[in-house]
Amino acid sequence: MHGLLCRELTLYLGWSALLVALVWRSWWWDFRVAIAVHVVDMVVFLSAISLADVDRNYASSPFIGFTAFLLITALARWGQRGVLLTACALVLSFGLVGGLFDAFGPTIDSYQFGRRMANMTALSLMIVWLAADVRVTRVSPMPEPGGIPGRRRDQILAGALAYARSTFHAHSAAIAVTTSEEPWVDLYCDRDGVFTHHRVGPGPLTEDFDPDADAALFDIKRCRRILALSDYRLQPKTGPFGHALADACDVSGGLLARMTSASGHGQMLVWGVADACIDDLPVITILSRDVGLALDREEMAAFAQSIAVSSVRNALARDLHDSVAQLLAGTLFRLEALRRGIREGRDPDSEIVAMREALGSEQQHVRTMIDRLRRGIDGNRTTDIVEELTSLIGEMGQHWQITTTITSSCPRLPVSIDMAHELRQLVREAVANAVRHGQCSRVDLVLDHTKDNLLQISIDDNGSGFAAARRTHRPRSISERIEMLGGQLRIASGVSGARLDIALPLPIAA
Repeated sequence: MHGLLCRELTLYLGWSALLVALVWRSWWWDFRVAIAVHVVDMVVFLSAISLADVDRNYASSPFIGFTAFLLITALARWGQRGVLLTACALVLSFGLVGGLFDAFGPTIDSYQFGRRMANMTALSLMIVWLAADVRVTRVSPMPEPGGIPGRRRDQILAGALAYARSTFHAHSAAIAVTTSEEPWVDLYCDRDGVFTHHRVGPGPLTEDFDPDADAALFDIKRCRRILALSDYRLQPKTGPFGHALADACDVSGGLLARMTSASGHGQMLVWGVADACIDDLPVITILSRDVGLALDREEMAAFAQSIAVSSVRNALARDLHDSVAQLLAGTLFRLEALRRGIREGRDPDSEIVAMREALGSEQQHVRTMIDRLRRGIDGNRTTDIVEELTSLIGEMGQHWQITTTITSSCPRLPVSIDMAHELRQLVREAVANAVRHGQCSRVDLVLDHTKDNLLQISIDDNGSGFAAARRTHRPRSISERIEMLGGQLRIASGVSGARLDIALPLPIAA
């Protein structure tokens, strides 16, 4: 019995040495013979346990060690599913062999056999449970590049290539990526630390290597590749094939992964990897996915910047329209009246002084706008909006040479500097529109602070109201300001004039 066991172990050692020579530098054969090798290991294990004389010294039996070796090997190669299948095969095979020995062979110790079965089952369940926690490949996050978010696309891709080379200890890496807005393909390459970027025309650089695969380990010269499918299975393929990105980089073998983002799609290629194997496939899959997410974050940052710039432009346009443009229109109106007065023999001195004061006031207002743009938001500073609008409505009446009144339910109402600016511009635009388009001679302003913390503003004029063709159109600048402040606007227009009813929520602190 011992001679047979020794011959079996000798053959097993020779078989193992042959396998090492076969798969030492070949990821292809390492993958293809894995199942066959695992089956042979199980057969040798069961026969060795059966042939060994373990009745005399159970404590020195290699039984537990061999069982753990087979289960851990299955875990390293195929994850939880491989461990579960191996455990079932071991338990069933060991039970079958024990039954055959009991029926046709030498008598076995039932107690020791049952003990081994229990130990094998317990060890299998333990490793199956542990396998559930290691089935997900973990990769350290990519370093965040410097610079302003939204303007770092090239830095992100350069950093991703350098990180890929470091992760796989590879010589070189490349990324081909398209965008949904441009027809060309951006090709980024890092060869031994030298980064290059150039654009090529539309073509097959980013075509999928397989519609169902996320990554591939390939060797073009030997016509071999192993695909990592979307359902986490590995699929070997043989036969001639080619790939545009590998051809563009003059590469015959390496790792390839699909890369997707909201703004486009592409692929990552890594080559010159020492001792590449199938364990690298989930790593490059996760890495390419992280690059796509980084590009998505960059696209969102660029979009947010675009929205912020557009918002600033619109706000500046509203301010210029409601202040400088309306002042110039009013000045032209007063200059025309001044010319008529001079022709009629009236003294122009008082009107010239009034116009000079209005221009000085507007100059100060423009300087305040510039200062606010330079400094940004005025923080928590507040001002009395009743006082602000009382002063403004008087200036507007004098500027447009109309009668203006203001009525407030409260003597004082503090609001933020930012809100006060918006309200001043809103009232300026409303009065200018009433004079220029409605030819009014009077504007009445009413302020009311309600119990539910709303600021209600009514602007009433005695002009001709909105023309019939314009009654369905809301004043753009006024509407935008009210919407920005979270308020509501109602417009009433008739032959006796127009009325704007505005409701704005005030902060709780006010």
